[in-house]
Amino acid sequence: MPKLDGETSARPFPAEAAPAEAVPRRSLGAWRGMLWCEWFAHSRLLLLFIVAWLGCVWVLPLFAHPGWILLFGLPYAMLAGPAFGGSDVVEGCEEFSFALPVPRGARYLARLIIGGGAFLLFTLLDVLALGLDLSQALARLYIETGLIKPLQVARPGLLYGLVLAFPFAVFAFSFTWSAVTQSRAQVFMAWFWGGLGALLTVRAGFQYEQLLWNKMNGLVACPLLLCLGATALAAGYVMYRRKEVGRQAAPFQLPGRWWVWTLLFLLGLALALFLVSWLLRQMPVFLAAA
Repeated sequence: MPKLDGETSARPFPAEAAPAEAVPRRSLGAWRGMLWCEWFAHSRLLLLFIVAWLGCVWVLPLFAHPGWILLFGLPYAMLAGPAFGGSDVVEGCEEFSFALPVPRGARYLARLIIGGGAFLLFTLLDVLALGLDLSQALARLYIETGLIKPLQVARPGLLYGLVLAFPFAVFAFSFTWSAVTQSRAQVFMAWFWGGLGALLTVRAGFQYEQLLWNKMNGLVACPLLLCLGATALAAGYVMYRRKEVGRQAAPFQLPGRWWVWTLLFLLGLALALFLVSWLLRQMPVFLAAA
């Protein structure tokens, strides 16, 4: 039958013609793009810590005990938590990010995978470097030349758990707070409030251990830090999916009641100094008990 002018033949597209793996492939491609985007956006920070870790392994035994490498994860947690969680708020592009077709929950998880995965990697490398005497192996050149003397690496047992749990809690608290807030000022201060929350948790855990066993062994403090950190990340995921762009996200300005935040910061700083001094006094007891 001849076709008339302007008439087109409409052929139904069979459902079975579309490959079943098309949707999973698109989903996998979206995840690859998000993970690559987060890596590219924070590559300078990650590369800086990689270089710093290599420098600590090679240079730290020259002037300090190699066990100090266990504290490497703490500065990373304090810097990476706000950097990954509040990057859109700091850059002022959160409204544009929310308009993208990628779900907010997936974006939250992508940032958590890159930032949290790097933290776990650094912590694992720290434990391996100390547990396998990597610092001593790399320092043989200095020892043979007489630059340094061999050092006995302490292995206090449950201290490794505290080394993982405390920076994890700091990262989780600061990441969650910077992700759900709408203020740049709160993003910049997230490391402080996250560290303060972790210190309070450690103090509460140690006090409870002293009540139960009359000593500090980390059996309560470490699981409590991990549980509260995981709970904060889960709560942040739910809140981030419902987050809306606020007026404080566009310009950089002081909070409305800046004097209240200043007073809270001073009180938190005094409390943090008190908790740090208390932990330093109790650390020899903790190491001896472990």
